[in-house]
Amino acid sequence: MIGGNAFPKIPTLVWPEGIDEVPSDWLRYLVVWTNVATSSAYEYAKILRPFLRFCRMRGRSWESVDDEFLIFWRERLRRSSTVADGRVNNCLSVVFSFYRWAEETGYLRFHVGIYDISELPPYVDVRRFPISAKKIFGKGRHGSTSVSWVTPLTISVSRSSKGRRHTPNDVETMMIHEVAADREFGERNTLMYSWAEETGARRAEILRLRKSDLPTARQLAVGDNEDDKWPIDIVRKGGGMWMILAPAELLRMTWDWIGGGRADLVRRCRGEIHGYYEPDEVFISSMTGMPLHEDSLTTLAKRDFAMANVQKASLHRLRAKYCVEMIQALVDALFDGGLVVGSTSSWVETILTMASERMGHMSPMSLHPYLNFVLDRKIRAAEATRAQSMKSDIRLLNRQRTALRRTVELHAHLRDVAESIERDDGNETARLIRQLQIEVNEYNGKRSQSEQR
Repeated sequence: MIGGNAFPKIPTLVWPEGIDEVPSDWLRYLVVWTNVATSSAYEYAKILRPFLRFCRMRGRSWESVDDEFLIFWRERLRRSSTVADGRVNNCLSVVFSFYRWAEETGYLRFHVGIYDISELPPYVDVRRFPISAKKIFGKGRHGSTSVSWVTPLTISVSRSSKGRRHTPNDVETMMIHEVAADREFGERNTLMYSWAEETGARRAEILRLRKSDLPTARQLAVGDNEDDKWPIDIVRKGGGMWMILAPAELLRMTWDWIGGGRADLVRRCRGEIHGYYEPDEVFISSMTGMPLHEDSLTTLAKRDFAMANVQKASLHRLRAKYCVEMIQALVDALFDGGLVVGSTSSWVETILTMASERMGHMSPMSLHPYLNFVLDRKIRAAEATRAQSMKSDIRLLNRQRTALRRTVELHAHLRDVAESIERDDGNETARLIRQLQIEVNEYNGKRSQSEQR
């Protein structure tokens, strides 16, 4: 309880001798003051805790860490594990954010270089900050300029080494579902994947889904349109509310799981766990009967994607697949005349804004790569269609050229016949007419065989 309000699930770092107060204060600050989701704070804790353990193993207090030690830790991450450079940079950024907060709140003093020269007293040497910082400028949502400080110790990652994440296609998605369905609790797992694929919901949003959020089985039975989509309010990342549209068939499958496999898990937990109570969340753990943890869902998806041989993809890429399909539908509607663009906005802005509203994205521009992907695919399809059309045109032109050549040859023969008649050369005229008759018969025979084929 903080200020009379409940903040459950704030992560706290604990060592054998007790709570690590300063890092725990930072995690509490993130959730309470900056409204960071507890799931995000938990991810930060999973980065900060190994770093602080690294400090303890080397007898280094967190207050004495400097650039040299950070580089030492960075290189140990790169060389002693399979951590990618992008992940190393992310870890450095999280640790730097902790130190920047410690400097701003007075836990440290002139230790992190987040100052302009004009702000420093004369006795501070600007070249001797133990932890260096770099100022960056950015544009706000309404054109305002924002200033921030970042660590300059991150690794330069080339575009080729980053690796592009893969969005599964329909065939690959089917393989993922088949692999998941063949495993224990496959009905639950493939259903969670379907919620990501069919609604674009995030991992945390899927796991927050409750029975009380769903339309009842009676309501679904009344609807006779299989294409109906039901609006469902769910708690989104950051604690806000977001509405997703769930297909009726997906909801029927969910109720089948609730009345079948989930009900079996609940009965077993009631018999084996003293004081067990059934949660309202739809997706529960097979071990505890309580809501499934996000890390468990990540592990299940990672295993099933690997077994289906879908590389460079994760559960979140099913959400990306939904996003691509939605933008594809908007683009098709635009080109077919079914999407109206306002007089004060461009068609790109209209599509990205509509897509961001449906996906629960704060920034429409974050979906720009998906629009580029859809347009690129549409262009390639158009080029393929055009190439096929050109092949057809070439075939028709060849046929027309052949017909014209025969016509020209026929006219040449008729000219020769006319000239022989004018010369009153009966024998030559008869020969030319017989030759013309033979060639006409041959041409008609070849044409008949071609039409039969």
